Amino acid sequence: MKKSTMLAFTAAVLMSAASLTGHAASAPTYDDTLIVKNPVMTPQLGSVVLVPVASPQTVAAVHDYVKAWQNAEINIAKAKVKRDNHEQLTKADVKWLHSYDKHNYADYFRTHSIGRVHGQEVFMNWNGENRNKNEYEYFDMPKYNEQDGFTNSYGYNVLRSMVDQINAVIQEQKKIGGPMTDEESQALEDAILDIMAHEQEHVNNDELRHYMNDTIWFASKQTVKNKASEEPTVGDDHEVDLRAAIAKAPVNQPESRKVNLRDAISR
Repeated sequence: MKKSTMLAFTAAVLMSAASLTGHAASAPTYDDTLIVKNPVMTPQLGSVVLVPVASPQTVAAVHDYVKAWQNAEINIAKAKVKRDNHEQLTKADVKWLHSYDKHNYADYFRTHSIGRVHGQEVFMNWNGENRNKNEYEYFDMPKYNEQDGFTNSYGYNVLRSMVDQINAVIQEQKKIGGPMTDEESQALEDAILDIMAHEQEHVNNDELRHYMNDTIWFASKQTVKNKASEEPTVGDDHEVDLRAAIAKAPVNQPESRKVNLRDAISR
């Protein structure tokens, strides 16, 4: 190896070692406002919004979620009245009552929305409610202490705050009974979207806006999907009264045509 090349290689090794020695205490050297605790400058709403909150897809998903919840509450209430009056329950009635006993729209939404936040936390390498010092490649997040609390990443703080507020509204709706009227459904839908709009006021990061939309969209869609597997289908509402069907059957049925196999073979 030439002397000049050897000197260059040695210098590179020494510089690399020096960099690694002090990397744990240094701040990130790249522009990622979502991973650090607080951005250097608090993002303000920009004049150009590429990803709105809530997006049209999220608005539609929230609407479907609320209306599915309303439909379930109405049918469950009807089934309860029939049961309490000792009326005969249909197959659909039994399924509605069973779906009420298993899970509910509020708790499913909470599970999926918080789960989505933690999924983003892992995927984006965010620090979120971590009681231990979290060492990243070129910097670290200090561990939990009683004075300062958790050192969460900015992206985690925004996303979890929005989700917690929405779940508080949904859980309150669960306590007073799910939405039973169109007015109650619209009020719940508006409350969810108002929280999303309010949280957008101090976010001009389109990537974070995407995660905000994705979390609520996923929780809404997955909840409806889960509950659909527990609720009656269209076919469950169709029942056949066998006694009535037999009574209505034509009396004079023509005799079925019989075939003489021997004659048929001989021909």
